[in-house]
Amino acid sequence: MTIIKHGFNKYLPARFWLAGPLALILSIVIMAASPLWLPHKENHLYHMVFPVILFPLIWSLCFFYPLLETSLKRATLVMSSMLVLNIALIVFSLFL
Repeated sequence: MTIIKHGFNKYLPARFWLAGPLALILSIVIMAASPLWLPHKENHLYHMVFPVILFPLIWSLCFFYPLLETSLKRATLVMSSMLVLNIALIVFSLFL
């Protein structure tokens, strides 16, 4: 009997950090930055409601992406760049 070993277990700790704490932090930051890039309406309530309603979807995408991505470097790069871009958007909106 031949046992096939996959390389997934080797990267399990890195995937844990990407899919665990980083996914939660990224989804919270995206939720905080989303009123800045959502279209403006007369009623500003939509800017507060849509991020709260979409938070489970945002979190699930941030959680499953590093688990399903084949390249761990690409998952790290995409999630880190999303985090930096949304933080920069928040910081620039606060100071400008």
